[in-house]
Amino acid sequence: MTPHSFHGRTVLVTGATGFVGNHLAKRLKREGARLKLLVRDPAKVPAFLCDQDDIIQGDLTDAATLGPALQGAEWVFHCAANVSTWDRQEQYEAVNVMGVRHLMQAIEAQAVRPQRLVHVSTVDVYGLPAHPCDESCPPRLPGFGYGDSKLRGERLLQEHAHRLRLPFVILRPTNVMGPGSPFIDRIGHELRSGLMLRVAGGAADVGFLYVENLVDCLLWAAQAPQAAGEVYNVVDPEAITWRRFLDDLRQGIGGRGWIIDLPYPVAHAAAAVVETPYRLLRIRSEPLLHRMIVKMFGRTCGHSAAKLAAAGCPVGRIPYAQAMAESIVWFQANHPL
Repeated sequence: MTPHSFHGRTVLVTGATGFVGNHLAKRLKREGARLKLLVRDPAKVPAFLCDQDDIIQGDLTDAATLGPALQGAEWVFHCAANVSTWDRQEQYEAVNVMGVRHLMQAIEAQAVRPQRLVHVSTVDVYGLPAHPCDESCPPRLPGFGYGDSKLRGERLLQEHAHRLRLPFVILRPTNVMGPGSPFIDRIGHELRSGLMLRVAGGAADVGFLYVENLVDCLLWAAQAPQAAGEVYNVVDPEAITWRRFLDDLRQGIGGRGWIIDLPYPVAHAAAAVVETPYRLLRIRSEPLLHRMIVKMFGRTCGHSAAKLAAAGCPVGRIPYAQAMAESIVWFQANHPL
């Protein structure tokens, strides 16, 4: 991809107030793109993105609001999703499945369709396995609302895109880190003064992916001819264990919190007990421990991105040490002692 290849071009980003969408929109603006941002709450759009950009208030759950955002869009980056670690199944389905359906229907209704749609999915579609996967591994429902809904959304998007002959690319990121990351924010708070779970010595691969490296891949996927119709895992090249990640972040922020280490079977059994009343009583608040969290910390997210690198995508431009340092600076600036 050549520098400033989006200069003067109209690009739609869904979920621009979210973590990944925000970083992507900022990069596109710096490249001179004419941005269209689909957001539920315009008040949450950062000031940096408000100047001379089209802010379209809309919701993936309301199909009627999506048409204006798509008008004239030459590229669409679909970053919006319900990424909560704990929510009701119907809430995940409404955004991650029906939201995809509504977006594809709105694209179909356009007189001129986008040149390409880049869809942000997740490696959770492999079912949170014990061993790493590449794109040849068959996806399977992980049994949790987020991953289940993202897999169904992927399948729905592919079905519609093939029918419409709409060029698309699906990226499956691992755990996306960096300034503003929910991982850095939430784990940082626990490491600073709370209680942090570590599973089986923290030996599992985090699947560390710096957000700016993901943005590199998103921009490449939008224009690389060889990417059309493909599905790619996205992860940084350096394998980082949860033990190293937690130690580095804790030291960097001067954390005084406790880390409790549990064997995987013990942690999983305890999580099942803790979450049961929440599920039975449909309690909205997130329990302190549940099985998705245990699987996240105890099963590998270090899936292979060899296919992406072999296709010519720039992978891992910013190394782990710099990514962690910038994440620590952000956390300290936003959560001063």
